[in-house]
Amino acid sequence: MTLREKLILGFVATAAIGGGLYYESALSSPTVASTELARTDFSALIARVQVSLQQGELTDREERVLAAANTQWLRNPLRERPLLTQNSESTPLTQYVEPLPKYIGYINIGPQPIAIIDGRDYRIGEAIKGEEFQLSQIHPDHIELLRRGATDPVDVPLEKSQITGGSQ
Repeated sequence: MTLREKLILGFVATAAIGGGLYYESALSSPTVASTELARTDFSALIARVQVSLQQGELTDREERVLAAANTQWLRNPLRERPLLTQNSESTPLTQYVEPLPKYIGYINIGPQPIAIIDGRDYRIGEAIKGEEFQLSQIHPDHIELLRRGATDPVDVPLEKSQITGGSQ
């Protein structure tokens, strides 16, 4: 065995003996916190809680929580965060969000309406932008898209015409 190995074994043995002595001294001598906890009498608090539980009394906070649980929610609290519109500024956190397609026109011929999106025609249920969105509803003034994996639709308004007509 080399001198290096002997030194390493000596340090390991010293650390093991020192750790054992420290652990033993920590268990044998009570700490200040444990003696204070042992001296505190919680019987009055326990009795008060038991009486309030038997009587069915609620705290103010519990009453507010129960009242809020019975009210009608205005929107889904678990809804995904809304998608960004194309006019929003790009920040480092939002630059990776896919922009919404442009709803250009609406055709209602026959039993099923047709939406013109990004220059192509789509019907309800068809995939848009490489399966990223699915067309769920078509209205004359907006369409509703479902993002892949989402349950709440995103409204995309009809784009106003960029052509300004002059007097003819």
